Amino acid sequence: MRRSLGIKCLLVLSLAAILLEGCKISDLKKSDDEQEIKKISVSVENPVRADLEITGDFIGSVSANSTVNVVSKLSGDVTNTYFEVGDHVNAGDLMFTIDDTSAQISLKQAKAALDSSRASLGSAKAGLEAARESNTYTTAQVTQQWGTAATNEMQLANAVDSAKYGLMNASANNDAAAKQLDYIRSQISDIDDQIGKLEDNKKNMENYVSYLTEIKSIYLAISACEGVADPPGQLQQVYTRYGIAGLSPTDPEAASKTYLQMNTGASSVEELESMISGAASAASATDSLEDAKDQLLVSKAQAEVAKTAASTGVCQAQEAEALAQRMLDDYRNYTLATIITGGKAQLAGANSQVATAEAGVKQVQAGVAQAETGVEAAQLQLDYANVKAPVSGIVTSKNITVNNMTAAGSPAYVITADDTQYVDFYVSEAVMERLMVGQEITVTRNGSTYKAKITENAGVTDVTNGLFFVKAQILPGGDRLINGTKVKLTLATDSRSSVVTIPVDSVYYLNEQAYVYRYQNGKAVKTDVTTGISDGERIEITEGLSEQDSVITTWASQLRDGMDVTTGDDDTDPGKIEVLNEISD
Repeated sequence: MRRSLGIKCLLVLSLAAILLEGCKISDLKKSDDEQEIKKISVSVENPVRADLEITGDFIGSVSANSTVNVVSKLSGDVTNTYFEVGDHVNAGDLMFTIDDTSAQISLKQAKAALDSSRASLGSAKAGLEAARESNTYTTAQVTQQWGTAATNEMQLANAVDSAKYGLMNASANNDAAAKQLDYIRSQISDIDDQIGKLEDNKKNMENYVSYLTEIKSIYLAISACEGVADPPGQLQQVYTRYGIAGLSPTDPEAASKTYLQMNTGASSVEELESMISGAASAASATDSLEDAKDQLLVSKAQAEVAKTAASTGVCQAQEAEALAQRMLDDYRNYTLATIITGGKAQLAGANSQVATAEAGVKQVQAGVAQAETGVEAAQLQLDYANVKAPVSGIVTSKNITVNNMTAAGSPAYVITADDTQYVDFYVSEAVMERLMVGQEITVTRNGSTYKAKITENAGVTDVTNGLFFVKAQILPGGDRLINGTKVKLTLATDSRSSVVTIPVDSVYYLNEQAYVYRYQNGKAVKTDVTTGISDGERIEITEGLSEQDSVITTWASQLRDGMDVTTGDDDTDPGKIEVLNEISD
């Protein structure tokens, strides 16, 4: 029975005593100043958060252990056995051995194959490195070829541009030669026109020159008479010779000038000579034009030659341009395409060699991995020759003998394992709902305790008793329990984490209603609360209190709602809390 029930009974008895005492006091009819004041010591504390757990005890049965067959994975002659029926073995103990001669040979062969595969892997890696270097060299070559091809293409394109420029110059020269030839022809035509016009004037100028020359002779003859002793006689002869008369026979100089003036209009012989020179020049103008024409005819011939050469240059420039363009087109369409295609083929071949070498390395690596697996398999077969106990337990059967054959898969020993014991027990539905797989419980047998963990809680009832079956595995450690024996189980049936708690003795009950007394402003204040689970020392408060409340924790039957109380901080004995209750009539 919970301690709270005893508290209830004590509370009832206390109330009765108080009523009886009140009656006695009333009978005594004491005055207010003479009323007795009682004092009791109590403690106060704040509610605290704590974890609570309710445990329960149950009876369970140790279930039978599992049995394990020890079998060989290798067929062969048994060379040694190390355990007999009834012996206890530990997991990993060597139980028997099998002749491993064949396994040793297989292991050596597998190791040799592994060494060979590793050597092949080294060769394959060297080949891969060589292929990569070759690929690098081929890439450099192709890059150089493509660069040279681009340069050649640029040079041919420049040649085309130069040819076009040459054709343009040749065409310009041809046009200039044609214009020059036409100009010369025009000049020749102009000279011919001038010569035609000057042919008639030429004879006139020649006659005029002769006339002026004759006048000059007469002028000179008359002038020559100057200073002669008998100038008139001389002059008369001159006059007679030239058929002139009327001039002064006494002044030859004046007569000459008069003659010159009358026949030529010149006033001096110098002017006459100028006239003769001008007439002679006019007469020779046609000859100059003929000379100029002859020179123009020569220039015409030269211009015609230059025109022909310019026309030839145009044709040659056109052919040069066509040839340069054809060479550029052929280079682009054939040579350059061949170089690019060939370079790509070289690169593809080099890349293919690298890919092939990489595939070869991967293939050899796979061979190495396979050889390693072969070594592991051979080592495993060799390990199979040493058969060890898979679990700890008692040997219950032995089916092999030394020097006799054992077949792979046949049970050589049978061991009853001792590290997989279980305990079976039954609980109510309320407890079953709170149990969790993996929850730890305590097993007690003959004063010894063991630890176990719940492994099965299916929530299924047993038809024979209506309870729920639970199974727990006993953890390794301590002495081995005997199968079928009864044991006591202690486990948590309910728990709360971080809940508000107060001491169990702080709680009072009246008609199933729980309440406590809080200390507030020097008064004991009755406060209803709602309680939860209790571990016997502390009890959970779900409603009615906070962690800041001060709760009177000392149980006292004299406490009443509204009583004056004092604490250790008041002027009372140190460390003592008194509750003062004034008893009235």
